[in-house]
Amino acid sequence: MKPHPECGACLVHWVYERAAAHTASEDASALTRRIVGILLKETTPTANVGTLCNSTVWAALETTPMLAKHYEQLKAESNEHAKRLLPEAATHIMNANTAQTGFERACFLAAAANVSPLSAPSGAYTFSEMRSLMSGESPAPAVVGDVYDAIKAAHRVLYVTDNAGEIGFDSLVLTQLKAMGKYVTLVVKKNTFFEDATISDALFFGLDGLVDSIITVKGFLTPADLEPLAIQALHDADLVLAKGTGSYEALAGELQTKPAIFMLKVKCPAIARETGLATGTTIVKLERGARQISG
Repeated sequence: MKPHPECGACLVHWVYERAAAHTASEDASALTRRIVGILLKETTPTANVGTLCNSTVWAALETTPMLAKHYEQLKAESNEHAKRLLPEAATHIMNANTAQTGFERACFLAAAANVSPLSAPSGAYTFSEMRSLMSGESPAPAVVGDVYDAIKAAHRVLYVTDNAGEIGFDSLVLTQLKAMGKYVTLVVKKNTFFEDATISDALFFGLDGLVDSIITVKGFLTPADLEPLAIQALHDADLVLAKGTGSYEALAGELQTKPAIFMLKVKCPAIARETGLATGTTIVKLERGARQISG
């Protein structure tokens, strides 16, 4: 995704709010200057928003070493909250009348778990919205495109995770993919990256037993800036399934040779314009690449 006019200001807000409370007062102004300096240097009409996110987050983590400890604690609590809801969510999927409905319910729950705000989180995520979605009190996420047909036609799926806690609900989709006989490569962050999921979060939910391989990346998976293992995994996949705002910003419009399914909540005007959906909408969106999948 290319930058919209407000993306630079939003990135400063997103990174600074998450870092400022854990930054020594004498270092706060240096943090601001560093973030703004990166954006002034790297923000161009052809830049990738995911790459800009990576640069600014790395700057914050380097400037504020205590951030990692804070977010690891928040992630652990979010994982526990998600784990308590998973049996109920699995039953909701099991009660679906058709395989397609079951798969869509799994995607809906995984997408609805994308609750991380643009501002700094006030605490661990509790996923209280999930019960209202399962009961029908809240509307189901908007589905854009033939998502189920795209999944059925795919053989190798690259599944890009987002945050801790919500990665537990990714297990619902991964269970469906495994039952369908797909070869799945899971992508998690290599190290602490705010509240994003790392390998320890994937193992907490037993995702290693639901996928064929797991790879780690330093930040958001941006096609133009990947390590060899990630390049190969992206090349081998004939469908990308990506969670969260950061993945949308990194991958939307960038996967010219293959389709992708994005699952996220629309949290800003820029993504609202990109998707054509109102801010606050939860979506499961198929973006078709130039090379169609053959069954």
